Amino acid sequence: MFDDLIVVDFTRVVAGPYCTRMLADLGAQVIKIDALPQEFDELESTISVKDAANFRSAGGISNNLGKLSLSIDLKSAGSKDVINSLLLRADVVVENFKPGVMESLGYGPGACLEINPRLIYAGLSGFGQNSSRRAFGATAHAESGWLWVQKESASVDEIFAPGVTVADLATGSNAFSGILAALYAREKTGCGQIVDVSLMDSQFQMLNSVMEPILNGATEDEFKPFRHPLYKSRDGKMISINIGNPRNWNRIAQAIGEPNTQMPDSSKSTDALVRTWVANLSSQDLARRMEACGAPYGITLTAHEAASHPHFQDRRMIADVPDPIQGSIRAVNSPLFFSEIQSEATKAAPLIGQHTEIILRQIGLPDEQIEHLISAHAIFQLPPIAQD
Repeated sequence: MFDDLIVVDFTRVVAGPYCTRMLADLGAQVIKIDALPQEFDELESTISVKDAANFRSAGGISNNLGKLSLSIDLKSAGSKDVINSLLLRADVVVENFKPGVMESLGYGPGACLEINPRLIYAGLSGFGQNSSRRAFGATAHAESGWLWVQKESASVDEIFAPGVTVADLATGSNAFSGILAALYAREKTGCGQIVDVSLMDSQFQMLNSVMEPILNGATEDEFKPFRHPLYKSRDGKMISINIGNPRNWNRIAQAIGEPNTQMPDSSKSTDALVRTWVANLSSQDLARRMEACGAPYGITLTAHEAASHPHFQDRRMIADVPDPIQGSIRAVNSPLFFSEIQSEATKAAPLIGQHTEIILRQIGLPDEQIEHLISAHAIFQLPPIAQD
């Protein structure tokens, strides 16, 4: 769908690469701007597979699938013409530096839009483009109130950190949505604009249902944590069952074999009754019964067990993707399914500088200028990988 869209990607860590990976899944040409690797001038004309492993692009393999890498020293004398040429051809710029860093390099939103007024400039940060405070996802987890909500919901004494950086993923998804909205607006106006997305705002927005009573006067003592209960089956598996309303209760009671049992008046009594029922059944027997009656349930799995879940196989949520070092890797695929267009991981994640010369030729730089930039250590082209 986006095969004519050029994205200049100045991102690293999680939120930014996660956002641009989704654009790459839709077919956009995402050009990752990588810093020069250390000691690159000591490399031979070819590089071993073992040494190539040191040249992974910032942001991890999965979040860089489908991208190209241009390795360049943004502070070098020759870099300005290169980046300006890219910006003139680009549709989208995505960066997640601390606000002010891109301005110091000469590529802040104002400068980029002056070069190309049709650009969509997406800046991802901790606290928004008007704040210079540095932050990571963990900062937003703490200061948005989410860690406290987790503690209260788990009924434990101490706050605990999550196992996944949710703020980064929410911010990346919000930036992706914002970019698509800005591209749609550009179709109507012909003008680019700035998309400003922050970790704090994204994490706070995820708590909107929690914040509603708080914003309207509820005190801390009145906070009612919401948490779906888990029930232990006869074989020790923890089962998630969302009881919800009387109609759903009837499905659950029928599945358990107690179709005439009325839903208790209190949630505490309801929870106790379901706990007793589940304890007498194996997890597989319970799953079979619940499935037959159309009742929602979930058997808790380890991440390793979830990787083999038949649902993900049926939905093609695990992709076999080429890799310049390992030959191929398995990765989580795009969760977007369309009737007419494709969104999927099909191309490898780049190594640092793997596509530098290709990209520079695409924007019209002659070979002699490219050679000059390489010799001046302004850019880096990864040597070919010697296959063992």
